[in-house]
Amino acid sequence: MKRSLLMVAVATCFSLGATTAFAQAASSPAMGSKEEAKALKKQADADYKAAKKACKSMTGDAEKQCEKDAKATHEKAEADAKAMKEKAEADKKAMK
Repeated sequence: MKRSLLMVAVATCFSLGATTAFAQAASSPAMGSKEEAKALKKQADADYKAAKKACKSMTGDAEKQCEKDAKATHEKAEADAKAMKEKAEADKKAMK
């Protein structure tokens, strides 16, 4: 029972973090800058570190799945940051 509640809590934290990162990226794609992309990457790294720490309290398959989900969320956030940076560079180049 405790493990189920813990898994639900961790899943909720992941989804809130991913939703927040997605909302930030989606809310202002035209306004994205290199600095914002860098901040998004830094936040993704911090979220990943916290998620991995939360996975340590689990065992077995639950821990493996938790780490897998954390990694997937991190990779998605990194890809979003990279896309934002590339778009900012393309926009800057187009302005010249």
